[in-house]
Amino acid sequence: IIPNYIQAASNCIVSGQHYLVCCVNDCEVMLDEIERKVAAPTARPEDILAIVGNMSSHVTVDDDQPPHIDASLRSQLAQISEAHSGEVPIHGRLFAQWLHYV
Repeated sequence: IIPNYIQAASNCIVSGQHYLVCCVNDCEVMLDEIERKVAAPTARPEDILAIVGNMSSHVTVDDDQPPHIDASLRSQLAQISEAHSGEVPIHGRLFAQWLHYV
């Protein structure tokens, strides 16, 4: 179900009767790496910060540096974990929004 949603026409920039031009969601690349390293549905904020800070996948061709996580993003991740007993659900809406800004 999820792959069908990701590749749905609503995520494509050009669509016609016989073709679609779809873009890869950059956050998916990062989430895939986080999922492999966490290997659980939730993770502690400090574990997520360590993983994201040492990302091996590059989101863009122009950017070879790992994502920069400022104090505001660290605080937001901590707030997510506080609402979920100290763990961040990595497949939740709030984490997806956080990851988008990373």
